[in-house]
Amino acid sequence: MKTLIRSVLALFVFAAGVSGVRAEPVKVGDSLPLWSEGLLDIHFINIGAGESSLIIMPDGTTMLVDAGDHGRPDAYHLSTLPDSTRQAGEWIARYVKRATTNAPGDAINYVMISHLHGDHIGSVKKHTPPAASGAYKRIGISEVAEHVAIEKVLDRGWPDYNFPVPQKSGVVTNYRKFLNWQVANKGVKAERFKPGVNDQIVMNHNPKKYPNFEIRNLAANGVVWTGIGSNTRNHFPDPKDVPPGAIIENLCSIAFRLSYGEFDYFSGGDLSVNGTDNASTADLWRDIERPVALVTGPVEVMKANHHAYYDANSPFFLASLRPRVIVVSTWFTAHVALNTYRRMQSKTLWPGARDIFITNQPEAMKLAARLDPKDPPPGHVVIRVSPGGAEYTVYVLDETNESARVKSIHGPYKSR
Repeated sequence: MKTLIRSVLALFVFAAGVSGVRAEPVKVGDSLPLWSEGLLDIHFINIGAGESSLIIMPDGTTMLVDAGDHGRPDAYHLSTLPDSTRQAGEWIARYVKRATTNAPGDAINYVMISHLHGDHIGSVKKHTPPAASGAYKRIGISEVAEHVAIEKVLDRGWPDYNFPVPQKSGVVTNYRKFLNWQVANKGVKAERFKPGVNDQIVMNHNPKKYPNFEIRNLAANGVVWTGIGSNTRNHFPDPKDVPPGAIIENLCSIAFRLSYGEFDYFSGGDLSVNGTDNASTADLWRDIERPVALVTGPVEVMKANHHAYYDANSPFFLASLRPRVIVVSTWFTAHVALNTYRRMQSKTLWPGARDIFITNQPEAMKLAARLDPKDPPPGHVVIRVSPGGAEYTVYVLDETNESARVKSIHGPYKSR
């Protein structure tokens, strides 16, 4: 009972100007109370057309991880949510503004781009509108920046984008135009993500108050932290020693581990084990999940790699992380493959209960992956960690409007 009371107290909203007066605890049907200092919030924003998550750190420092828009609604690609009256990037910006109302400042402190695919940065199409400046097209992250200021962008390729070969796709070209213009005209800072370190992403407002908070950079471009100091090693061969195109974009994804006291969270973009099922021993470098898993260790919550597609979240990876909660961001009917879903459910890989949250669940996906009807409903998924990190609760919010109405509540869970 005491555990439940402590968790509920962490979610109370104080009446303005009235010390000690608390609101009622959150119930299904309520609007989720806004973040307040000491809480750690991780929001998986269900925009239908791509992947995006928002982290609000205990002191109010904010980080947006990806802001994608596939730009191609059809029978296989899901439609933009809440509806198609705005582009996905604008819906993301509106969500961010609302969720960070209580956070210091008006800008997003960090934007992290996990890798250079359209569902993570925005796919440019013939109908994509220009930005107000005319310097680039606005879609995905470049659309977000039209509505909310950004302070710093971290990605795997700045400033040359030459690994494993020069990146020249229309998606990357537009992203580079956007980022160059933001640096030159808006004072945005851009940096290449540095694997191994724990001081590139830090709290900006009151870090000394939360010494038990850390973001450890685990991997990018196949360079992986060793677990010792800030040392790294290169898991990939030299690009000239493998066939052209063998080092695919997904394998180059950024991975990081966030820790708040006893709570740990993993995010790894679209990391996968690409092609290793039929590979020779010499090709096992394609399994980037294995070295990342070794230095990540057990976590409370993980974002499923590559939208829980068939080529990701290997048995070794899942058994190493042993998550209590898995969140899958989806935008395509084939996401959440049956083999991957069964692995995530398997208690032979790791024991104990686990909850799987899937942001979108169209009927085709439910049938193909044979989703468990007892799984939580689709929607925005919010992980709210209590001050100090000892407990966390998961909320699923209505994705069909901007009410932040709670559809279901899960937990509280104890951090291990």
